[in-house]
Amino acid sequence: MTIRPWSPGDAQEIYDVLEHPNWAPWLEASAKTLAARANVFPQGQLIMTDGFGKYAASLSLNQIDWNGNISHLPTWDEVAGDPTDYSTTYKPTGNTLVLLSMNVSPAYKGLQLPSKMIDAAVIVAKSLTVDHLIGSFRPSGFGEAKKESGHELDFEHYCMTTQPNSTKPVDPWLRSLWWKGMQMLAVDPKAMTVIVTSPELVHYQHVYKPSSWNEVKPGTWECGEVGAWIIDGQMGKATYQESNIWGALPLP
Repeated sequence: MTIRPWSPGDAQEIYDVLEHPNWAPWLEASAKTLAARANVFPQGQLIMTDGFGKYAASLSLNQIDWNGNISHLPTWDEVAGDPTDYSTTYKPTGNTLVLLSMNVSPAYKGLQLPSKMIDAAVIVAKSLTVDHLIGSFRPSGFGEAKKESGHELDFEHYCMTTQPNSTKPVDPWLRSLWWKGMQMLAVDPKAMTVIVTSPELVHYQHVYKPSSWNEVKPGTWECGEVGAWIIDGQMGKATYQESNIWGALPLP
């Protein structure tokens, strides 16, 4: 496997092979956005390829300023910007590198590629001489855990839950980060917020995992993702709200 910065010309294939298969349609970055990230901060956009040049994994980073105060941590949305191409948020002299999005090709799951991508992020952080390497991390098992619990599951409690007689998180992604020395800092309660019209929501319900949608209480829909949808019928809109967990990775 080889890790290198991706270029704008890689963006469409990254979208097709990595971004689109891993994200719900209201959360995925477009090929245009991926290309723009490579223009804004090329050193922080990393692609892993196999021996045949096929894309195996990607990692998108942004560089910002953060004073180290946990209470001053931004949201995922605030780091990514609007649009989420970092054009309004990237600080070339920033003291903090932020992991924002990692994707692994379905063909390469289970090969510990995220661990290798984090190692690459550490190398970038050291080359930039930043003080902090942090991420607003998305617990990969929370959606399924909510479903199994009857949709009554506290987010922070889930993130802090560990395996029996261990300090390893029960969540698969948070456990992978634990192996890399990640220290949880705080909940990012409004990490990602997406507002759509009611017809757009109906479209998503039909095209994205239709069997996963469930109205858990009037006006609130779960869809198998980390967040949930809140319906505002009077305004004709729906809001997707998702929490993440902020964590810090060690810089040797």
